[in-house]
Amino acid sequence: MKKILSLFLVAAMAMSIMTGCGNTSSGNKPSGYYLYYLDKDGDGLYQREYTPEATSAEGMLREFISELQEVPKRAEYSPLLESGVSIQAESLKSGLLTLDFSSEYSDMSATREVLARAGIVRSLIQIEGVSEVKFEVDGQTAKTPDGEEIGVMNENTFVDNAAKQINTIQHTQIDLYFATEDGAQLQKESRSIYYSASKPLEWAVVERLIAGPKVSGNYATLPANTQILSVTSADGICYVNLDSTFTTDALAVNEKIPIYSIVDTIVKDCSNISQVQISVNGESDLMFRGSMDLSKPYEADFSLIKDATSSDG
Repeated sequence: MKKILSLFLVAAMAMSIMTGCGNTSSGNKPSGYYLYYLDKDGDGLYQREYTPEATSAEGMLREFISELQEVPKRAEYSPLLESGVSIQAESLKSGLLTLDFSSEYSDMSATREVLARAGIVRSLIQIEGVSEVKFEVDGQTAKTPDGEEIGVMNENTFVDNAAKQINTIQHTQIDLYFATEDGAQLQKESRSIYYSASKPLEWAVVERLIAGPKVSGNYATLPANTQILSVTSADGICYVNLDSTFTTDALAVNEKIPIYSIVDTIVKDCSNISQVQISVNGESDLMFRGSMDLSKPYEADFSLIKDATSSDG
C-alpha cells in the first residue's frame, strides 16, 4: 500500500511540475515555441522555450534554422549538427518543407543523425504552414547511415521523449527474453513494471535485460555492468547504443542470444518498432563475436524462444 501511495504522490508531483513548465495533458498547443538541442550527455534532446522575433512563417523559418545552426555549446545543451554540417537551402511548398544539407551530413553516426533529425523536425514543425519535412543532401534524398532513404517526416515520426524533463510514472506489462541454461535459446519472462516517462519504454526494457532475470531457470544475456549510452527511435527503428562492456564482457551464450534478447524484447514490447540497431560507443560498423554484423538493423527472430514464465518488477 505504501508503494502504491508513493507512486501516486510522485505522479501527482510530476504532473504539477509538468503544468508549471507550460505543458498540458490535453494535447493543446503551448503558448510559446520550443527549439531542440543535444542534451549535456549527448544521448537525448534538450527542449528550450523560445520567443521568435519574426512574425511571418517565412521569417520564423529562417530564424529557427539560424538559431539551430549557430547556437554555441552551453553547459545544458549543444548544437544538433556536428561541426561542418550545414543547411544549405530550404524550400516550403504546400506544407512540405525541404531542407538541403551539406555532404558532411552523411558522415554523422547513426545515433547523432537520428537525434539531429528529431530535433530539427520537432523545432520546425511548430511553424504554421509546415506540416511535413524532407531531408536532402546536396539535392539528393537523404539516407540513414545504414543506407535507407529517409522519408517525409511529420510530428508523429519520432516516438521517444524529446525533452529530458520529469513527466510521470507509467505502468505497463512487458516480456523480457533471457537465456536458457545452455545459452542456446531464449525464454520469456513477463513483468509488470513502473518506469519514468522521462525516458522511452525501449530504454526501460533494456535496463531490465541488463539487470538480469528474476525467475529461476532464466539466465542473463547481457553483462550486468553494461552501460546504456542512448536509446532513440525513429521510422520504426530503435537505435540502442551501449558501452564497450557489451562486447568485451560478453557472456558464454550463443552469439545470437545477446542480440536477439534485445531485438525480440523491444519489438515485442514496443508496437511502433519493427527493427533494432545496436551500436557500441556510437559505432555500428563492427562484428559482434565475429559473426553478428551490427552495421544494419535486425528484425525479431521469435524462433529462438523456448517457453514463458512470469514475474513482477
